[in-house]
Amino acid sequence: MNKATTRQIPLIIIIVLGIMTTFGPLTIDMYVPSLPSIQSDFKITTSQAQLTSSFAMIGLAIGQFIFGPLSDAFGRKKVALIIIAIYTLASGIAIFTTSISWLLVLRLIQGLTGGGAIVIAKASVGDKHKGQTLAKGLASLLVVNGIITIIAPLIGGYALSIANWKAIFLILTIVSFIILLFAILFMEETKQSDITKLNFGAIFKDFGYLLRRPSFVIPMLLQGLTYVMLFSFSSAAPFITQKIYELTPQQFSILVSINGIGLIITSQLTAKLVEYVDRRILLIILTMIQISGVILIIVALTMHLPIWVLIVAFFLNVCPVTGFGPLSFALAMESRTGGSGNASSLLGLFQFILGAVMSPLVGLKGEFNTTPYAIILVVTTLLIIILIFALKYTNKNTKTNA
Repeated sequence: MNKATTRQIPLIIIIVLGIMTTFGPLTIDMYVPSLPSIQSDFKITTSQAQLTSSFAMIGLAIGQFIFGPLSDAFGRKKVALIIIAIYTLASGIAIFTTSISWLLVLRLIQGLTGGGAIVIAKASVGDKHKGQTLAKGLASLLVVNGIITIIAPLIGGYALSIANWKAIFLILTIVSFIILLFAILFMEETKQSDITKLNFGAIFKDFGYLLRRPSFVIPMLLQGLTYVMLFSFSSAAPFITQKIYELTPQQFSILVSINGIGLIITSQLTAKLVEYVDRRILLIILTMIQISGVILIIVALTMHLPIWVLIVAFFLNVCPVTGFGPLSFALAMESRTGGSGNASSLLGLFQFILGAVMSPLVGLKGEFNTTPYAIILVVTTLLIIILIFALKYTNKNTKTNA
C-alpha cells in the first residue's frame, strides 16, 4: 500500500488532492474582503476584526503540525474525512453566530482542519509516488492551488456585492461539503494505521536541535518575515482600499486576484532563474523589489496618491513572497541532518504564527490610520536586510569550517 511508484497519478486524484490544498486560500483569501463588513456588523475595532484572520492563520499552522503525525498513525483518508467534515460543520455554524468570541473559535477550527487537509493531501502524493512522478504530482497540486487562489477572492467579492459576510461562510460550507463528497468517493487510503509513529516528544526534540542551528534559523526567519508582507497586506488592504479609497469589496477582490497572478508568476520565474543565478543573489534582488514596494506604499498613503499607484506598490511588495519563501525554505532544509518532516513543519508553523501575530497590529489605531501598517513594513524590511547580511556571514563560516 505504501510502496512508492512511478505510475502517472490519475487526474481525479490530482483534482481532489489539489482542491484539498486550497483550504488555505479558501479560508483566508476568500474571507479577507469581508473584514470591513465583519467590523461593522459586530461593532468591533479594526484589530478585533483582523484577529478573525489571525486565528485562522494560527490554526493553519498548528493543524499542519498536528494532523500530519495523526494521519501517519491512523491513516490519511480516515483523518482527512473527519477534519473536512468538522470544517464543513464549523463553516455552517459561523453563518448563524452573533458573537465575535464564537466567530474567533470557529475561525480557529477552520484553520486547524484546513491546515490538516493541506498536509494530508501533500503526504498522500508522497506515499505512493516518487521521482519525477512525485515532482509532477506536487506541481499539479500547485496549479490547482494557484487557480483557486485567483478565483477565491473574486467569489468572495461577488458574494459581498449581493449579500453580507455570512455569504462567505455559506459558500465555504457548500464548497467544503463538495470536497468531502469527492474525498469519500475518490480519495485513496495511502497509509495504513501505525500508532507507533505518533511521537510528538521526538518532534519537539528535533525542533530544539534545529532552533540551535543559525544555518536553519536565519532562512526560517527570512521566510517568516517575507510572509509578514503578505499577511499584513491581507489584513490592512481591505480597510485601506474600502475605507480610505472607497473601493467596493468586489473591486478589492480583483486587486487580490491580480496579486495572486503575480505570486504565481514570481514562483515560476524564480524556479527557472535558480538554475542560472545563485540563490543568495536572487534573495537580494527580491529584497530590493520588496523595498521599492514598501517605499511606494508609504509615499502613496502619506500623499494619498491615486489608487493605481497603491495597486502597483502592493504588487511590488507582495509578489516577491513566492520567490523569497521557497528560496529560504530550501536553504533551511539544507542545514538539517535528519528527516525533512519536522524541519518542514517548523518552517510552516513559524511562517503562519508570525503572520498571525502581525496581522491585528496593522489596525491598532483604527481603520483610517495607516501608521501601524507602515511601521510594520519598515521594521520587517530592516530585519530582512540584516538577515540577508547574516546569511552571507553564516555561509562564509560554513565554507571555512568545511
